[in-house]
Amino acid sequence: MTTRVLIIFGSTYGYTEQYATWLAEDLRALPQAPEVETVPASKVTPEQAEAFDAFVIAGSDYGGFLNGAPALRKKILPVIAPKKNRTAFFTVSFTGEYSKKLLDKAVAKSYTPELTEGRPVYHLRGGIDFDKISLAHKTALKGPVRAWLMANPHPNEGIQQMLECYKTGKAEYIDRETLKPLIEDIAKFL
Repeated sequence: MTTRVLIIFGSTYGYTEQYATWLAEDLRALPQAPEVETVPASKVTPEQAEAFDAFVIAGSDYGGFLNGAPALRKKILPVIAPKKNRTAFFTVSFTGEYSKKLLDKAVAKSYTPELTEGRPVYHLRGGIDFDKISLAHKTALKGPVRAWLMANPHPNEGIQQMLECYKTGKAEYIDRETLKPLIEDIAKFL
């Protein structure tokens, strides 16, 4: 019997959706050849989720909030909970793994510790284009970066790249290769 995998994503500027699309293509290419579908978090229904055996939940991070998480928590997590052992998570943010501790907390808070504990969680890098992001996101980005710099006069590489991005207006760090460890973890429960 073919395993059915549903990738549910919340994407604001397209980076998370791109990773979800790549992940679906790469999972279909595995020897197990699962049936894979992608769906935006805003459109998934409990009935749709019921039909799947395994799940990947992806959210774009903006200031510790994962896009699509509130809707999923209310309507989909009860369907996924019994299939917890066949669930994985990833986030997409500007800093990716540079913010691992904060993003791990955001995933647990957004999707409940009961569902996320012991499950694969990955943090991938997206990008920023200041011409495309909303005023609210521009404002939200400035506060945390300033606060971080006040507390840490020696920025890590992710924060340094964020600062450089303010000068250039955009940066993109999306990389399909960073999905490989996630694919390996998902393959274990197919």
